[in-house]
Parts: sequence; structure tokens; C-alpha cells
Amino acid sequence: MKKFFLSIILGLMFPCIILAQVPSSTNFRLDSSSFDFGGGISTSTNYTSQGSAGELETGKTTSSNFNLFSGFFPRAFPGVPGQPTLTNTGGILYNALDFVINTGGNTSDVNYAIAISTDNFVSNLNYVQADDTVGATTTWQSYINWGGASGQRLIGLNSNTTYTIKVKARYGSNSETGYSLTTQATTVSPSLTVMVSGVANSTVIGSFTTNIGTTATTVAFSNLQSGSIKIGAQKITVTTNALGGYTVTLVQDADLSKTNGTTISVVSGTNASPVSWPGSVSAGAFGYHTTDSDLCTGTTNRFAVDDTFAAASTTPFEVSCNTGPASSEITNLVFKVQIGNLQAAGDYKNQITYVITPQY
Repeated sequence: MKKFFLSIILGLMFPCIILAQVPSSTNFRLDSSSFDFGGGISTSTNYTSQGSAGELETGKTTSSNFNLFSGFFPRAFPGVPGQPTLTNTGGILYNALDFVINTGGNTSDVNYAIAISTDNFVSNLNYVQADDTVGATTTWQSYINWGGASGQRLIGLNSNTTYTIKVKARYGSNSETGYSLTTQATTVSPSLTVMVSGVANSTVIGSFTTNIGTTATTVAFSNLQSGSIKIGAQKITVTTNALGGYTVTLVQDADLSKTNGTTISVVSGTNASPVSWPGSVSAGAFGYHTTDSDLCTGTTNRFAVDDTFAAASTTPFEVSCNTGPASSEITNLVFKVQIGNLQAAGDYKNQITYVITPQY
């Protein structure tokens, strides 16, 4: 009888996984990557969790501060911005404040939204708009479009009100951060202070030297002799926080006249086109000069030369102005009169009024 021997060879299988390199591309990077079945969803009000490539979870998890997507993430996830600055420049702004965003080190392709509130975000929440006004729409812009390192001026605010701002960032549409620390600044009330004062005798104003003294309400030329010239002045001092500045106009009720209607003639120059003082005066001449050599309308430098005079009129004309806020800004109004042999004797007077208009 033949015997058969059966040999059984057991082969042991040793499975291997070989990872050649870390997955990467020009659009993403995976740090400490692995291939598995994924894990649970992590949620927090302050962070986002990156799952591993190839995980089975789908959809997204959201909170008030982030959106969590499975799979690959964008190449840049911004950090929470730094605390912004908000200032009332000069302490004089009544309906505006200046702000500067702090990127917190984020890259230039990150956008920012600025939240603003009048009650420190207790119940009032709005956003700075692209035109630097306040509105209900969340507005995203780059650091540069928000003014960069120079910032921008927030306009259209309420006066005498404290505003609070905070900033959040995002890259793309699904990487929104939480808010930065807040900062505050307060607008002030609109203000205008005007003082009209007299100018003493023998005061030098440019090339003029006064030979009469005046008060805040009176320019008294006193006795006039044929051929003599009298020069007096008044000083106007303006302080205002009006962002559009102010305008001072001069208007008279009539020419210098006495009760029977006789008048002292005015110079031929006008506010729009002042002229030099006449070389000779047969009857009389009266005119004014303003030391504001940079007016806001017409030929702005028309009174730049001292020997330029205009006739006062029953229509108000500009004699001083500024296109922005002013602090103790002084303008002198110089009044000059001369009579000749043909001017009738008498007591002459008129009334001149200054009208100061701030541009809020």
C-alpha cells in the first residue's frame, strides 16, 4: 500500500500602506494628513476644525462665528483682526469720526466688515458702508479699500453721541472670524463762536494804519475835512467745528447819508471786482477792504492787494470764509472815507451788518 503525504504550506499575508508624500497643490495644503474614515464634528464659538481628507461626513456645521465644511479647506483662513482705532480728530468733529482697521497680520486678500453701535452693541447694531456712512447691510472690503494705514472718515453721525466699533474678517465666503476688541469715540455738539471787536487808533493792518479808533458796534469817522482821509477797522474772530466751514457777508442798509437824502458817494469798485482808491475825490468816496485774501467764491484772491476797495451794498457779499473748521480765525474789515470841496456839510451815517453762516 502506497502512502501519500500532504504538505500544507501556510502563507502569511502582511498588508502594507505606503504613503509616498504629503498631498499638496497650488491651491491647498494638508498638514499632518492621513487617510481614514474621518471623525466627529468639532464645534466652538471661537475656532474651526479641519478634518482629514476623504472623511465620510457631508454638509456643514455652522455657528454665529464660523462655518465648518468637511474635506479640503481654502489655503488661507484669516485670524481675528486686531483692535481698530476710532478717534474724534482734534476733538471738534460733531457728525464724523476717523477710523483705522488693524489687520492683525492677515494677508492682503482678506476682507473686513466693521460693525458700529450707539449702545455698545446691547441692542443697536449697524455696519460701516462703502461710502463711509452707517447702514444695516454688512459690507466687506479689503484693508486698502477701508483706507489702509490712513483709514477713513465715518460721516453722517449724530452729534454728542458715543459710537463703538469692532471688526471681523473673512477669506472667500466661508471663513468668517469672530469680532475684534471694541473701541469707542464720541462726537461733540455743533459750535459757532463769533466775536466782533473794535480796532484802536494807530493800528497797523498790512499797509494800512488806522487813524480813528472803533468799537464792536461803531465806526465813527468824526469830523471830516476836505481832502482828508479817515481809516478805521473792525476785527471779526470766528471759531467753528462746522465741517464745511463758514462764510461772513457784509451788507448795508444805505449809503452814508444825512436826513435830507444827500449821500457820500461810494467807490466804483464792487466786491466781485474791487479797485484802487481814486487818485482825486471832488465830492466823496467810501469803501471797504477785507484782509481775507483767499475768499471762497468768485476770484478768490481779489482782495490780496491792500489797495483794493469795494462799495458796500444792500446785497450781502462775502468778505471772509473758510472751507473747513476754524479756530480763532481773524479777518479785519478796513473802512476808508474821503471828501472833497463839493461834498455838502452834514451828519452822515448808515448801518452795516455782518452775517455769519456756518456750513454744517
